[in-house]
Amino acid sequence: MTSSEIVERRADMAATATAVREILQALTTVPAMFGDHTWQGPAADRWAAGWNARKTQLTRLFDAVLAEQPELIARVEEAERRKAAS
Repeated sequence: MTSSEIVERRADMAATATAVREILQALTTVPAMFGDHTWQGPAADRWAAGWNARKTQLTRLFDAVLAEQPELIARVEEAERRKAAS
C-alpha cells in the first residue's frame, strides 16, 4: 500500500467517524419526537424499551468501529514500513 493509499484510508476512516457521530446524534433526537405526548400505555412502553435496546446495540457497534480504527491504521502503516524496508 502506498503512502497516498494510507492517506486515503485515513480519510475514509475520518469520514466513517463523522458519519457515526451524525447517526448517534440523530438517534438521540428520536425519543423526544415520540415522547408521552405522542402515545402512552403498554404499547408505548414496549416501543421505548425496544428502541432503547436497539440504540444501545448500535452505540456499542459504533464504539467498536471507532475504537478499531487506530489499530487498522497502525497495521497498514506497519505493512507499508515492512514493504519499504525489503
